[in-house]
Amino acid sequence: MIRNSGTTLRRTACGLLAVLCLSLTACSTQNNTAPTVSDADKQAIALTANGVDFTAEQYAASFVYNLNRMDSILGMYGQKTSKDITDKAERDSFSENIAQLAKQQLVYLSACEAKMKESGLSYTDAEIDAEIKTLADQMGGDTALDTYLKDMGLTREQYREFAKLNVMIQKLREDYFSKNPNAARETFDKEFLRAKHVLVKTVDDNNAELPNQDELKAKAEEVAKRAKTGESFDELIKTYNEDPGMESNPDGYVFTDGEMVPEFYEGTKALAPEAISEPIKTTYGWHIIKRLPLRDADFETKKAMIEEKMFSDLAQTWQDESKVEEKDALSKVNLDTASGYLA
Repeated sequence: MIRNSGTTLRRTACGLLAVLCLSLTACSTQNNTAPTVSDADKQAIALTANGVDFTAEQYAASFVYNLNRMDSILGMYGQKTSKDITDKAERDSFSENIAQLAKQQLVYLSACEAKMKESGLSYTDAEIDAEIKTLADQMGGDTALDTYLKDMGLTREQYREFAKLNVMIQKLREDYFSKNPNAARETFDKEFLRAKHVLVKTVDDNNAELPNQDELKAKAEEVAKRAKTGESFDELIKTYNEDPGMESNPDGYVFTDGEMVPEFYEGTKALAPEAISEPIKTTYGWHIIKRLPLRDADFETKKAMIEEKMFSDLAQTWQDESKVEEKDALSKVNLDTASGYLA
C-alpha cells in the first residue's frame, strides 16, 4: 500500500543494464541469419579496455549473449523483442542499447581481471569448468546446454568467457567482504529504517478521492493524539489501520530511501526511535507513524540485498575508472550482423 510503485520499474530497468549476474535464460531468440564474415574481420580488434584487446568475434559473442538476455526479459514483461522491431530508427536504437551492454560486459571483464591481479587472486580452468557444469545442470544437462548455445549462436568456448567472469565476480566479492566484514551492517544501520503506522485512507480502491476529507483528517488527528498519550499503538493499528500490508509485517516495515513513498520515508527519518508522528499526508491518506529501532534479525533479512548493491556500486566504479578505446571494427557489429561473426 505505501510502497513506492516506481521502485520495481527502476529495478527492472537497472536489471536490463546489469552485467554483474550472468545466467542462462530459458530460451534463445536468435535466428542466426547474418552472412558469415571473414576470419580477418573476426580477429580485428574491436575494443581495448584496461590494456586488454577484444576481437570483433569476442565482442559479437557478448552482443549476441546480451541480445538474448534482453529479448528474454522483454518477452517476460510482454514487451517487443528484437524480432518484433522492423522500423529502422527503432531497430538502430535497440541495437545501440545492446551494444552498450556488450561493451560494459567486456570492460567489466577486463576490470575484474585487473582487480584479481591487484588483489593477488587467481582462478583455474577447473573452477570455470565447475561454473559451466552448474549452469548445465540448471539447464537439464550438457545436451540441453549445448543445444541452447547452438541455437543462440555461441560455442562453449565463446561462452566460457562469461563463465570466467562469474568465477571472478564470486572471488572478488568474497575478497571484498572478507576485508570489510562490517561494511554491510554499517550501511544497514546508516540507511535503513523500521516503522509501524496507522493509515487512514483518503482515497478508494481506485485511487479516487473520498468525499469526507475533513472527517478523515480529524480521525487521523484523534488517532495520533491517542497514540501520543500512551495508548497501545498495536491496538490502534488493529482498530483503525487501513493498510493491509501491516498484517504481513506485524513487526513493522524495514526500508530504505526509494522503497516507500517519499513523505512516509522522510516522516519516519525525522522521528527518534519509539517516537510517534503527527498525521502525515501521502497520496494514500493520513499516516500516523511510529519509528522502531532496528534489530539484528532485520539486518539478516536485508544483508544479501545490501551486499549485492554494495558490490554492484563498487563494480560500477571499476568500470567508470576503466580506460577504454573503441576501434573501427566495433561499429560493424550490430543487430543484423553479430551472428555472422560467430559462424
